Amino acid sequence: MQSLLLSHEIKWVQQYDFLEKSGYRLRPRYQPGWVPSWNTNPNNSLLRLKAEDNIRSKFPDVLDATRIRDGAQVVLKRVRTTTQELKIGLWLSAEGLRDLPQNHCVPHLESLHDPSDPDHAILVFPLLRRLDMSPFVTIAECIDFVEQTLEGLAFMHEHEVAHRDCTMHNIMMDGRRMFPEGFHPMMPYLTRDGSRILGNGLTRTEAGGVRYFFIDFGISTMGPKFVFGLDGQERAPELTDGDNVPYDPFKLDVYILGMAYRAAFMTEHRGAEVILPLVEAMTAENPAERPTAAECVDRFKTMRSGCSTHFLKGFLRSYNPDTENVVTTFLLDWINKIANFWTEGLPEADPIPPLESFWK
Repeated sequence: MQSLLLSHEIKWVQQYDFLEKSGYRLRPRYQPGWVPSWNTNPNNSLLRLKAEDNIRSKFPDVLDATRIRDGAQVVLKRVRTTTQELKIGLWLSAEGLRDLPQNHCVPHLESLHDPSDPDHAILVFPLLRRLDMSPFVTIAECIDFVEQTLEGLAFMHEHEVAHRDCTMHNIMMDGRRMFPEGFHPMMPYLTRDGSRILGNGLTRTEAGGVRYFFIDFGISTMGPKFVFGLDGQERAPELTDGDNVPYDPFKLDVYILGMAYRAAFMTEHRGAEVILPLVEAMTAENPAERPTAAECVDRFKTMRSGCSTHFLKGFLRSYNPDTENVVTTFLLDWINKIANFWTEGLPEADPIPPLESFWK
């Protein structure tokens, strides 16, 4: 029933058979000849609201799928064959680079080429989870996020790739350990089949840690040191001089990531002030005064070596300058100490399952 589909969803229906032959199955909504499940009782509006096949695709060129051979959840992204994103994805996921632990670029599992649409390729990625759907709880979780993302940025820059839009919106995590039953790709707060609310899942600490990945290389560049253009979500100082003024995209990346840390851990939370000197260096107004990504990693390691286990087990806490005072700070600090005492000696979680298991 194409009348119930959004205009951008129809293209996916047209490619259903090609994707099936390529080893990827779309949800029932996108099967040719789809009949809505709620048609069994069209007068029951509640039935439609609860139906999994009523969940629409949010983005015109992005859709979820299931890999047929092993049931893995993946994401499909349709891009033009001339885009830099395709070239960069193939490069960073090439054999010899893709398995390196410092590579935190979203794995580019496969590129599909539909003969009926020669101007586009379909990129296949593992299903990842948005950061803001699972809040950071402890200082250790914050420090681990900073370490992984700095390591990933330095890796990109070492291989002459500048992301140019590495905000928190373009960093995601492997959520399999936190949500062992899976989750719905378009409605991540629902179970995989869309039948019920998922709940909070495990924290990062309870899950034994998670792995983070940079996504969306749509405006990324390779090679040349200086670039032009004002694209991106973060308004860095060098982007205020007009789109015909060249700038260093690698120093831009450092600024954007520093601002991401500031927004996530400095503005509305207390507890992670240990990273403030690094953040201030990364967000210097003058790009020439910012450290390189590799230098940020070195500074981070020096800072991290001075953090005690007791400190890292402390909790991040929400900060409201209108209500914060000496008494509340004292009480929250003691709550942290008590929580640390009770969690001391809990068994370690099993190792994090590597995303390499997605590779063929």
